[in-house]
Amino acid sequence: MTAANDARQDTRKKILDLAESLLLTRGFNAFSYQHISAELGVRNAAIHYHFARKTDLGMALIERYRRRFARFVAAQAGLAPVEQLTRYYSLSDSYHQRQQICPSGILSAELHTLPPEMQQVAAAFVAEMRAWAVDIVARGRADGSMHYAGSAEGMGALLFAALQGALQLARFDPDAISGIKTQLAALLGLAAAGDHN
Repeated sequence: MTAANDARQDTRKKILDLAESLLLTRGFNAFSYQHISAELGVRNAAIHYHFARKTDLGMALIERYRRRFARFVAAQAGLAPVEQLTRYYSLSDSYHQRQQICPSGILSAELHTLPPEMQQVAAAFVAEMRAWAVDIVARGRADGSMHYAGSAEGMGALLFAALQGALQLARFDPDAISGIKTQLAALLGLAAAGDHN
């Protein structure tokens, strides 16, 4: 790879990193290329070189989230379901510590205002996150570590929705996430709910 290619890739990554920060703190509709160019000290044309339309930038962001999430899930593959649940919780914890909304939460909130192409990849991303929650609780029931009423699909959806909502509530109440995780542990029939906060 040439030095020019390295520089282009570095600029592209900086654009994506800044756009990600803006997305998770403001939302997709609340930032423009001007916000990015001003912060990076480049002209808007430099951003358009990498992402001709803002939709292209949004698609690249979501696809990056999907790749990152797939790697995260794969890295937990050998863990027991209860340990995977703790890792699932860690995603919400990390966004809360950075005072951000998770990407699935912001994309869900803005879904009907996003371009159709972004809606499709956002829906796929949310489905992947929800599917991991379902898989965790299904395997937890199968190995006897989790006991709950209803279906794994319903419990996984509840887990996913509760953590997404907890991140929103935590903007007003810093204890919301730990309280919801404690309640989820009780709903999942985990022996020591406090151990999974």
